[in-house]
Amino acid sequence: MLAMTVTDVRLGAAFASREAAIRGVGELLLESDAIEPEYIESMLARERLATTYLENGLAIPHGRRQDAGRIKQTHVAVVQIPAGVAWQDDKTAHLVFGIAARSNEHLGLLRQLNAIVADAALADRLAHTTDPAEILAAVCFPDDAGGDVAEADPDFAGSELELAFTNPRGVHLLSAGKFARAVQAYPGKVTLAVRRREIEAGSISSILALGITAGDAVRVRVSGDDETETLSCLAALMEEINNEPLEESRGGNTVSRWNPGQKSCSTLEGVTAAPGLAIAPVWKWEPVGLGDRQRARGDSDSEIATLRAAVSTARGQLLALAEASANPVQRGLLEAHAALVEDPAVKRESEAMIARGDDALCAWKTIIESRARRIAALDDVHFAQRAADIRDAGQRVQKILLGVDLDSMADVSGPVILVADDLEPSEAAQLKADKIKGICLKKGSPNAHGAIVSRSLGIPMLVALGAELDKLPPGEMVILDATGGRLLPRPGAADLQSATAAIAEDAVLRNFDWDHRFEPAILRDGHRVEVAANIGKTSEGHAVIDSGAEGVGLYRTEFLFFGRDQAPDEEEQYQALREIIEALHGLPMIVRTLDIGGDKPVSYLGLSMQDLSVLGLRGFRLSLACPDLAKAQLRAIFRAAEHGPIRLMFPMIATPNDFLRAREMTEKVRREVGGEKLALGVMIEVPSAVTMAPELAELADFFSIGTNDLTQYTLAVDRSHPLLARHGDSLHPAVLRLIRAAVQAAHDKGKWVGVCGGLAAEPLGALLLTGLGVDELSMPPAVVPQIKALLRREEIQQLRELARKALDQRDALAVRALRPGL
Repeated sequence: MLAMTVTDVRLGAAFASREAAIRGVGELLLESDAIEPEYIESMLARERLATTYLENGLAIPHGRRQDAGRIKQTHVAVVQIPAGVAWQDDKTAHLVFGIAARSNEHLGLLRQLNAIVADAALADRLAHTTDPAEILAAVCFPDDAGGDVAEADPDFAGSELELAFTNPRGVHLLSAGKFARAVQAYPGKVTLAVRRREIEAGSISSILALGITAGDAVRVRVSGDDETETLSCLAALMEEINNEPLEESRGGNTVSRWNPGQKSCSTLEGVTAAPGLAIAPVWKWEPVGLGDRQRARGDSDSEIATLRAAVSTARGQLLALAEASANPVQRGLLEAHAALVEDPAVKRESEAMIARGDDALCAWKTIIESRARRIAALDDVHFAQRAADIRDAGQRVQKILLGVDLDSMADVSGPVILVADDLEPSEAAQLKADKIKGICLKKGSPNAHGAIVSRSLGIPMLVALGAELDKLPPGEMVILDATGGRLLPRPGAADLQSATAAIAEDAVLRNFDWDHRFEPAILRDGHRVEVAANIGKTSEGHAVIDSGAEGVGLYRTEFLFFGRDQAPDEEEQYQALREIIEALHGLPMIVRTLDIGGDKPVSYLGLSMQDLSVLGLRGFRLSLACPDLAKAQLRAIFRAAEHGPIRLMFPMIATPNDFLRAREMTEKVRREVGGEKLALGVMIEVPSAVTMAPELAELADFFSIGTNDLTQYTLAVDRSHPLLARHGDSLHPAVLRLIRAAVQAAHDKGKWVGVCGGLAAEPLGALLLTGLGVDELSMPPAVVPQIKALLRREEIQQLRELARKALDQRDALAVRALRPGL
């Protein structure tokens, strides 16, 4: 276990740079004879790979895992920098904890640091204290006195029972939460005592602080009514935790019910749409209204062309947002809206009105509203929501026709409680949990899409708060207790403190996977899976590093082509690629060439609807049809590769000849640019590519399987079709069998295989793909910590058996039934 004394704390330090601060805390570790001098260089190398800054001025520099041999003994030292030192971007570190840990002994420290990270006032106080004992007390190491871990009472007078703890994983977050909740239901007092230390057992973080591991003798102590029955129930629960299967630990719980110290007449009552607790200032969301805005009318032909262009632009925007979303609920909502704006009946009726003399805006509004009213009149809340979807999607086209800026949640700096009259589905689809901490609506419904999205993101939400909500001034601090159905304006200090404590305790649970995000995905038997990130924007490079991803498994270059009137030139593409590769600090990036067409059209290329169909000029077919466009992109890629490791892959390769043509074009551009050769890969996303996989594996350096398109083409289901999309499940055995064939063909030729489609981001999908032999999984950055943690709990042989069973099923539903609870 970790131990720390005042000699490990250096107060009042000042450093000119992050590197100097790391060397300073490293010197403290060296003075404690905890490390060899070379370990300090390892700490600096680790920082260059990915920042160790947390929040509220805390940083936790530590060395690379491969340099653990330079650690003599597990130890921690802390340097206090009252004036701060610039750490990353605009972040300033005031407390720098240097960690030298041979294995996992430091996890208790990380759990305790979460409490400081969640409390800005505490972090600020520690950054300026002149008493080193105050820092030690805040960290509260399990072997130290203080905090809520105390010496076990030798004179305990209640009932107790000693149990052997045998689970090889120790008490993890989910089991601690389960035990704490059981204790909270008991009116008396329950404590746990382990190795002469005792805690109140109703606290999840306190249970974790005990560090209970296999082989420990755990004393459960109960005092109050029904002691014998309570002991019996808790003993049964502990036995359940001892015997729980490895896959049950999924992490993440909601805050237990919280109650304010006293009721206030200013409390607002609402309907719970998404449970949870949040504290933040009010931010009022007021989208731009269209009112009676008009536009100049052209002749019928030009009006029809204008409407078609607006619909195409709206659809492209929605699909681009969908592909960039890490949240499957938001992604599905955006994809559904993309299908709504292109409803053929609405298109036909709108164009008929234009032909009779109406302008594009009037015709579109009339048809959209007519259809929405008919659906809203049906006596079913789901149909009413569908009407709201139609109006919302229709408004996007209206705004494009009027040249009105589309409302976006991107401007909110956060964290805030969003207060609004209502929330449109497209607005809900842009919610970010790191900025929007809670939502309060004057109107709204717990069945609306906004509520569904909020629940999927874990954002507390109240609806139907009424007109009193209008009286809240912007910027006022509030407590949103969505679980209790209330909003507390102007909360007192005691309520703020207790609510903050409840949120912080829950953060321990939710952040467990995040705390371990930089650890590789090594299965329990040593098998390793590389976990990378999918990105589509230049701004996402830092998110890759921060998520713990081991590189970029897919950079979607087409995002540079959306939302504009003409294609970006070579220089703009080069600058965007360079920005990302430099932000990755040496991590590799796989760049996919332009993948426009099908569900991702752009209007300025002058392509017909037939060209843009899912069976048209998709992927590299478009590059062959527009060689100047393709060559400009390839030139930009080779120039950017001078700044970091880039691999190149081509979408929609159906045959070996397709890849040969791609390789020929690429080599010609490379010679013109004078660039270094890059690894060239094939996107496996059509059945013919799987059939020809042995031949493709001879030509390509690697495979990357796009499960979204592979599913679409295998099952003959247009994934953007609102009625058919649910039939396109990538866990269908037909798709899994194709993946297995592609993996076998690649491995037979000594080539590696990645998956960059949506299936890699699904827990069950990640397990099955690993069992099928996939070497790399790539997903949205936000999902990386969860998937890595999931894989670390498994064994490869068990996953191979799981995959074998999945291949023998008849449909996707049967496959999903193989691992309930995921």
